Amino acid sequence: MSYTIAVLADVHGNLAALEAVLADLSAQPHEAVVLAGDLLANGPQPAETLARIQELDAQVIYGNMDEAIVKATPDNPVVWWARQQVGAAGVAYLEGLPFAHRITPPGGEAPVSDLLVVHSTPRSVYDILILQLEPYGTNFMATTPEEDAAEMLDDTRAGLIVYGHIHYFSTGMVRGQPIRSIGSVGFPFDGDRRAAYALLHWDGTAWQLSARRVPYAYEKTVAAIRRSGQPLPERYAQMILQAKWLPWTQFS
Repeated sequence: MSYTIAVLADVHGNLAALEAVLADLSAQPHEAVVLAGDLLANGPQPAETLARIQELDAQVIYGNMDEAIVKATPDNPVVWWARQQVGAAGVAYLEGLPFAHRITPPGGEAPVSDLLVVHSTPRSVYDILILQLEPYGTNFMATTPEEDAAEMLDDTRAGLIVYGHIHYFSTGMVRGQPIRSIGSVGFPFDGDRRAAYALLHWDGTAWQLSARRVPYAYEKTVAAIRRSGQPLPERYAQMILQAKWLPWTQFS
C-alpha cells in the first residue's frame, strides 16, 4: 500500500518558491502535507505567503522564526517588519500553531512506526542538530556530538523524525533513532538555489525519503526583496543568490 506525506520546511516568506513547490507537488501522489515551520520571516512576502498557506489543506507547525514574530519588538527589525506585514490576525494564527505533528501510517504501530515532524528537535525550535556536514561547504557548523544529539531528542521515539531548520538534507541515527533533515523551500543553504522539499513514503515497514528540488524564478524573489522595504535586504538577496547562510554582521 502506498502512503506518502509531503513535508515542506522553511518557506521564509518566499512566495515564488512556495508556488513552485506546490506546482511540483500537485503531480506527486501523496496523502497529506505538513509544513514544518519558519513560514514567513526573512522573505519579501510574509503576508502573501501566509494567505497562501492558509488556503492549503495542510498541517502546519511553528518554527523559531514564527515564534520570533509572535514575540517581536522593534529592537529586532527583521521579525518586527514581518510582524507588521501580517498584522494581528497573522500573529494570532502563528500563536495558535502546534509544536510538532505525528502521523501513524496505515498498518503501523505507534510510536515505533510514526513519522514525527518537528521544526528543529523534539525539545525545541532553537536547537541546531547537525547530523552531517553540508557537502557544498556553505555551513559553518560542526557535527553535533552524539551525547548532545541524544539530549536534543529527549528520548523521543518514532519510525522517523524529520526536521527542517538547517536548510539542507542530511541523515543520521542517534542511539538507534533514525532522523533526517530536509531542505528549505525558500532559502536553501546547500549551494543549490532550487527550492527543496521532501516526500516521505511508508513502505509497510519503514519510512523512505525522496528529496525533491524544484527550479523557480529566484531572480524575481531577489528583486522583490530589494524593493520590499524589509531590513537588511542585501543579506537576504545574497542568501538566495548564493544559497548559503550569511552572517548579518556583513550587512549591518
